Amino acid sequence: MSDCRRRLATQGLAAAALLWHVLSPMASADDGDPTNVYMAGADVRVDTPVEGDLFAVAGRVNVDQPVSGDAVLAAGSIELTSRIGDDLRAAGGVISVGGRVIGEAVIAGASIAFGRDTAVFGRVWLAGGDIAVAGRLFGGLTTYGKNILVLGEIHGPVELSGERIEILGSARILGDVTYSSRREIQIDPLAQITGSVTRTPGAFEFPRPKVHIPGLPVLRPLFLLGLLAAGALLLALFPRFTANALRTVGASPLKSVGLGTAIFFSLPPVILLLLITIIGIPIALMLAAVYAVALLIGYLVTAFFIGDRLMRAARRHGEPGFGWRIGALAAALLLLWLAYTLPYVGGFIVLVALLAGLGAMVLQAFSSYSRTRVTGAPGATNHPD
Repeated sequence: MSDCRRRLATQGLAAAALLWHVLSPMASADDGDPTNVYMAGADVRVDTPVEGDLFAVAGRVNVDQPVSGDAVLAAGSIELTSRIGDDLRAAGGVISVGGRVIGEAVIAGASIAFGRDTAVFGRVWLAGGDIAVAGRLFGGLTTYGKNILVLGEIHGPVELSGERIEILGSARILGDVTYSSRREIQIDPLAQITGSVTRTPGAFEFPRPKVHIPGLPVLRPLFLLGLLAAGALLLALFPRFTANALRTVGASPLKSVGLGTAIFFSLPPVILLLLITIIGIPIALMLAAVYAVALLIGYLVTAFFIGDRLMRAARRHGEPGFGWRIGALAAALLLLWLAYTLPYVGGFIVLVALLAGLGAMVLQAFSSYSRTRVTGAPGATNHPD
């Protein structure tokens, strides 16, 4: 178990390093090994071979060219169809692996699928909701999920923990199978298992979120007032940053949503992986705090953007003052709350609003910090426009 925790810690620290490189403007291909590649955006496609390590975070990541070193990926959707020369670390929403991984693979996601052409020569750790494992695994498998489906060839011990576990007839397991579930494992008679099948004590149950909170209707007005107060503080302390972020939402909405999606879906799995370890707990708590603040500011940025559009419709001329902006923010927050109450689409509308503001905030942070580095660099000269 200590060896598993050590590898999970490595995954968490590698993913945290990825986020640092992506979110820090100081990251570039010239830092460290020049053969390493760092990529970020709404849709990232690796269409040329990578001689070193690959670090990528995006709304969607597609790797169809070989990577000589490690691959550290975080995205809403990840598709891997090529060769990874060392270890694979991935976290995201929907993850599809169809290539060869020479080292280990540590993956966390809502949906994880290993295709029939997959071959992993090191140990595999998977954590997610729906997990399907085909292909060939030569170093064993440890899986935590809600629905687990095994239909490939696995050499070494297999540890499965989930609500529903099935081993299909095409499966070939050369080793022992240990599982934990509140249901009996389903094994097809045609499946080949050379070792024993053992059920460990205790039932694994996938956590189900409880959406009913007593007293929530009473707290909603207080919640809206809290958002309004946070927005007023943001505007008072960082007026220029807030205004520039609003312009970013209007100028690059798709880019903002894409980057916001990448950050929204990539950070929680990283935090979860860090919490599993002992040495990673302080980093996980720090990332969780940063994540919560970023979500709050992103939501407020979109609310300010909506409020700005409302002011433009109501005022034909003149620069709005602080009071007008706060009033418009209150109206925008109320509109977003009303939109949330719409059946079926309300939650999606609010989510897109949050993602757009989150992405615009990060894009503006990139832009502001980059300008500061350029104008403040030794020997730099500022020229009037």
